[in-house]
Amino acid sequence: MNIVLQGVTVTNWSKDPLLKLNTTQRRKLDNVIVTSRRMTADSLKLLRDYRSKRVVKSVDAQMAKDYFGSGEYVKEALDKYFGITKASPTFDADLDAIIAKLATTDGGLQAPFAIVVGNIHDGDDIRDGIRDAFHEVAQGQFSAAIASLKFIRTGTEGWVHGGHALKRIHLNVNSLDSESDGKVARIIVHEATHKFAGTVDVAYKWDNLKHNAGGHANLINNADSYAWACRLMWKRKRNLPSGS
Repeated sequence: MNIVLQGVTVTNWSKDPLLKLNTTQRRKLDNVIVTSRRMTADSLKLLRDYRSKRVVKSVDAQMAKDYFGSGEYVKEALDKYFGITKASPTFDADLDAIIAKLATTDGGLQAPFAIVVGNIHDGDDIRDGIRDAFHEVAQGQFSAAIASLKFIRTGTEGWVHGGHALKRIHLNVNSLDSESDGKVARIIVHEATHKFAGTVDVAYKWDNLKHNAGGHANLINNADSYAWACRLMWKRKRNLPSGS
């Protein structure tokens, strides 16, 4: 498989040589690519406007609000997924660093790049899925065991091959079938921050990321912080429902 959608080259994973995207999946991925670009572009504008607002506010608070709005979406996203608020002594430096990384990511997404699509699973998915399935069978929970085995194929949403010169974005084809466009676009943004901005996986959303309840360090370099913050700002800016 070798197709081009929105300037993005889409190929199948080498471990899925026979995989082909059907018409519905192609249409979905086409829209996901557009959405991921809107997500980073919208978020970057909101962040930059908020940075300008803070500068102008020091001179004229009313002018800052009139020109740049309240900045509520940015404050919500920064607090919720980076664990930083205006009370932080390093707030402005942190905000500048986040803007810089997102600008690099957005630049990469707006240009042509490559996505590899396949049925992805990694060692953790296999181990956890089999372990949970055996436990659930022993408890007589057969439907749960089937779900755990399915997790082996669906657990990893995407990844970037850091050891490959192209550092291509890999996307789990199951996400195209089971997730909304906005949620799949969030996966693309996560992986794009790895590829273009050099982020790492400090913590995922389920690792007590909300308001940094887990006390994680260096969330400014955390891929999932950017992915979820961008999705939140994009949804708020476009007034989209929670399932988007």
